[in-house]
Amino acid sequence: MGRVTLGVDPGQAGGLAVVGVDQVILDARRMPLLSVGGKKTVDAYELSRWLAQHDIEQAVIEAVHAMPRQGVTSSFAFGRMLGAVEAVVGCLGVPVHYVAPARWKGALRLSSDKRASLDAFRLRFGVEAAAKYTPKLADEGVAEAALLAAYQQGQAHD
Repeated sequence: MGRVTLGVDPGQAGGLAVVGVDQVILDARRMPLLSVGGKKTVDAYELSRWLAQHDIEQAVIEAVHAMPRQGVTSSFAFGRMLGAVEAVVGCLGVPVHYVAPARWKGALRLSSDKRASLDAFRLRFGVEAAAKYTPKLADEGVAEAALLAAYQQGQAHD
């Protein structure tokens, strides 16, 4: 298996998960957000405080991009959120890998269905972890962050 890995599903509905070498969830949470001028953005201070509590050896961030028909304002806001996560992780000196959703979800046989990610989380990490970290459908970003970290740990190039 790989090293202690931070998985990141970026964005407003995203999540973070720290997965240990034995593929046990060490900690997980929704993306910390704050409101600036009525718009949500990553709370970089809270993110850095939370990440500093963990001995993260590598990070994997879902390789995302603007979506067709997504407005310029939405795309810009999403890019700012991704950039904030990249900056905080980079300041901690953690090596970062990027994996496209189609690649890691394909390897884990997942679709874009939120419930499928939550079910896969529960099957991989157990009912207790699911109850603690992903009790609601809105926690799908946390589930995907953890599954992404587990996927990365299974890759031979690490």
